[in-house]
Amino acid sequence: MTENNITTTEAAQTGVVDLSVLHRLRTDLPDSEFLDAPPRIPEEYLQGVDGITLRVADPEKDAETVSTWMNRPHLVETWDQAWSAETWAADWRAKLSTTYAVPLILSYDGEDGRGEVGYMEIYRPRRDEIGQAYRSEPHDLGFHVAIGEATLTGKGIFGPFVGDFAARLLQSDPECRLVMAEPDVSNHRVHRVMSRGGGVDAGQWQQRADRRVRLFFWPGVGVDPLSRLNGSPEDGDLV
Repeated sequence: MTENNITTTEAAQTGVVDLSVLHRLRTDLPDSEFLDAPPRIPEEYLQGVDGITLRVADPEKDAETVSTWMNRPHLVETWDQAWSAETWAADWRAKLSTTYAVPLILSYDGEDGRGEVGYMEIYRPRRDEIGQAYRSEPHDLGFHVAIGEATLTGKGIFGPFVGDFAARLLQSDPECRLVMAEPDVSNHRVHRVMSRGGGVDAGQWQQRADRRVRLFFWPGVGVDPLSRLNGSPEDGDLV
């Protein structure tokens, strides 16, 4: 499978989706490492599990909402993606035209009723810049979570979700041997959530020159997370 990687000017001229907006997408991999289908959303979460439901983000309808969330102080600090709605929409169009990543809207059915409260992504770390920070494989899966409604954080709502979601991601692809997450090194609250959700703390790693992260692994049966690391982790629980 070949995915066009063209410039913004070329995209405007041809109408083809511009993949150059995906700044984390690796361009050094051969087409043979591209999988034929995007990551699968765990079927149960399309229907709803413990009040949490997921759906694919719509570039035309959801970008303004996610832009508003990402410009709130708690997400500006931890995500550093305080983008305009137009930028988010372009990012999703590009992701949805590939098998690299799927953008999602998270809804929560709580005491005050059901509402859309957060943004998620399921992605393939091998095709992402993070795939160079550890020994990634094509069928690895990763996820990002951003809760836009700050009043819902720190209440024990999303900790159990993280562990359950990671387990269901592993089940979604029989060839997936590892699920991972890579929150910013300073995001201590999310580190605790990942650990409580069964994530194996693989310590601090340099994602790129201006971003340091903490890796968390959910390994498949019989998989040793240590075998996926490029050396010894700094300040991790594996050593």
